[in-house]
Amino acid sequence: MPIRPLPRSGYQPKLYFRGSLCLLCLTTFAVQAQEYSSLPDAPRAAPVVTDAMFYLSVVVNGQTDNQVVPVTYRNNAYFVEAGVLAKNHVHINGQTGLINVGELPDVKARYDSGTQQLILQVPDAWLPNQNVSGDPLMNYTPSESSNGLLFNYDAYYTDPPGGARSVATWMEQRFFSSLGIVTNTGTYRYNIDSVSPNGGQTSQDGYLRYDTFWRFTDEKNLISYQVGDFVSDSLTWSNSARMGGIRISRNFAVRPDLVTYPLLQYSGTAAVPTTVDLFLNGFKASSNNLNSGPFTLTNVPYINGAGEATIVTTDAVGRQVSTSVPFYVSNTLLRKNLSDFDFSLGAVRQNYGLSNGDYSDAAFSGIYRYGLSNYLTLSGHTEIAQGLTLGGLGGDIAVGTWGTLSVSGSMSKADRPPVDGSNIPDNQSTYPNGANPGIPNASGEISNPLGVSATDKKDGSQYTLGYSYYSNIFSLSALRSKRTVGYQDITSYTSNTRLSRQADQVTFSTSPFGSSNGTMGIGYYDVEAYDNSHTRLVNFSYSRSLWGQSSMFLSLNKTLGDNGYSAQLQFIIPIGTNINMNAGVQRDSSGNYQEQIGASKATPTDGGLGWNLAYSGGNNPYQQADATWKSHYATVQGGFYGNQGDYTNWADLSGSVVFMANDWFLSDKINDAFIVVDTGHYADVPVLFENQKMGKTDSNGHLLIPTVSSYYPAKVEIDTLPLPADVVANNVNDRIAVKQGSGVIVKFSVEKVLSANITLHDKAGQPLKLGTLVTEQNSQQTTVTGYDGLVYFSHLQEHNVLNIQQEDHSVCRISFDLDPKHQSIEQIGPLACPDTTAGTGAGDKS
Repeated sequence: MPIRPLPRSGYQPKLYFRGSLCLLCLTTFAVQAQEYSSLPDAPRAAPVVTDAMFYLSVVVNGQTDNQVVPVTYRNNAYFVEAGVLAKNHVHINGQTGLINVGELPDVKARYDSGTQQLILQVPDAWLPNQNVSGDPLMNYTPSESSNGLLFNYDAYYTDPPGGARSVATWMEQRFFSSLGIVTNTGTYRYNIDSVSPNGGQTSQDGYLRYDTFWRFTDEKNLISYQVGDFVSDSLTWSNSARMGGIRISRNFAVRPDLVTYPLLQYSGTAAVPTTVDLFLNGFKASSNNLNSGPFTLTNVPYINGAGEATIVTTDAVGRQVSTSVPFYVSNTLLRKNLSDFDFSLGAVRQNYGLSNGDYSDAAFSGIYRYGLSNYLTLSGHTEIAQGLTLGGLGGDIAVGTWGTLSVSGSMSKADRPPVDGSNIPDNQSTYPNGANPGIPNASGEISNPLGVSATDKKDGSQYTLGYSYYSNIFSLSALRSKRTVGYQDITSYTSNTRLSRQADQVTFSTSPFGSSNGTMGIGYYDVEAYDNSHTRLVNFSYSRSLWGQSSMFLSLNKTLGDNGYSAQLQFIIPIGTNINMNAGVQRDSSGNYQEQIGASKATPTDGGLGWNLAYSGGNNPYQQADATWKSHYATVQGGFYGNQGDYTNWADLSGSVVFMANDWFLSDKINDAFIVVDTGHYADVPVLFENQKMGKTDSNGHLLIPTVSSYYPAKVEIDTLPLPADVVANNVNDRIAVKQGSGVIVKFSVEKVLSANITLHDKAGQPLKLGTLVTEQNSQQTTVTGYDGLVYFSHLQEHNVLNIQQEDHSVCRISFDLDPKHQSIEQIGPLACPDTTAGTGAGDKS
């Protein structure tokens, strides 16, 4: 074997060091082993808490009010005051005092020391139902009315071929206040020619009154009171009557935020706090956060007919559950417990539009509707006149998601048969020998001349049956009404008219090729008169959009039993800004065709020029041309129409005159409500209505806004940006609802104030330090200096004093004057503090 060489002497110190290190480690391990040769004693058990008082927040099904309440812990049980549990919707079964929550049935309790909460789990049915209606369409704003006068006019001049020239002016005088409106309408006719060129007599000159009444609406109770002339309300199966007297009726129009018909409802239960999103026909309608427990979801968009609602719930960790349900909303129903009514008492008005005040027998007409449930609305109707009594009942029923069914029945009892007006001479308003059938004579007897009535039936009945269904795919409506020959109501009883025996109506519309490819409609109408004559009509229509904004319309009409039919085809094509061209062809029932062409420009709503041109060919060509100029002060129209060489010329002027806020205003015709903006005699202030610029205030600081919808809370504002810097307004916008037929003054305090930028220096002539406190003595306005010792004050006077807080806490006082005729912010200074101080305290006047 080979012999290894001995290590060199140079390696011996390293070997000695390694050995010493190993010996030291062994010694250390031995000492440690000797020290821990025995285990330490086991820790002592912590003392058991059997009775303690905690202050915790109570969580019920994940919901808490974050209020800290005392909780007693005793023998592994938690005790809570009965009032605290009841407040958190825990059923305590009549117990009082401290209650062991663990012993309550269906309740699970757990203490969370980390969050210091007592967590309870109870049945979802214990929690209160959450009614969620989504975002309201608008917030309710009580309506207002100022005092004022309104005069509407519409003067129409006509010059017919071969006839007499005349001017007929419709007029309305209206006084309005917070106590309602008093209005009168009528027409004054003036014949320029006493005899027409063809020798005929002209209509009589003079004034003809239409309606005069006072009306007040109680917004709190949604009731309107009217005294004077009116038209009574009616149901779908009754008729209205024109009367003079007293009318009391429900008026839902005063609350545009109120939805009167039953809304879509969906009920469910949220196990944990949840976000609920509602989609209607694929479009998101609302989103709401819900606590755990049952909930009822309703929605308030304008929706009618069938559709599909999708409810998506999302919990805190993002888990989603989607549920789709079909629905049907009918606006012919009333919500549960909601009522509608109209009670009218007075004298029936005759010959309206022919005489000023022809009132006959006293009469009463009343209707009442009540939402018995969200699926059933009951209705009743009664009419009473001298010799006539009528009563009827009806109902509107929601047939699940399949539409609405309407049914009614009524009976009448009279002291004379219905009148056949065809037997009355055309030139007589009374009957032979001065007798009027149905109207008692001086002896109280009812006259009934021979041949006036075609039946001897004095009693009669009526029933109606209807059905309607509306959806995005198609719509269907059907109605049948049938009467016996003796049935009468106030309208027919007090006039020379007869009601039809039977009427049938069916309409159907759909978009068979998709909504973008047009809409088709079909209608069938069948009316049987009291003399058994029939009128049966079938109608077909189709309309659709073409390229751009162009469209086409087709209609066909056929009277069953006749050989012919009528039809019309029309195309509408935009050819410029607000200009439309139309062209088409028309066929009458005799087979004659007539080509048609025309062009029109719509009159801008904010003022401007509009016009209309039309031509029809055929055997008797017809031409028409007119123009309209609309301004803030009036609307002027004029034109001609007629067959070639036989034209009627006409002109029209309409508008309003208003007295309000001690000022007179000329305006375009005001049909409903209006607003007068008052800026406190400050002129040229821009005014906006619903974010649309309406103009600038006049020299009196006034501007009239004539296009206001009553009861709608509209936004009115002024634009102060174009105004000079020294002109200020305390308020720049307001939301106002105006009563029907009334006007309101909306005041904005706009005023010119004295303002100044003032440069301030200290005693040494240096700008005051940034942030130095400065107080204006007269108004006690306080500000701090900016860079270069600059301060700004408004609402100053001609003579002003500034108190300046200096670094040494002393106060210096500086005076300056302003020019009241200055048109902008004055630049003052530099002004320096005097050598002597005004004292040692802020505001010191010594």
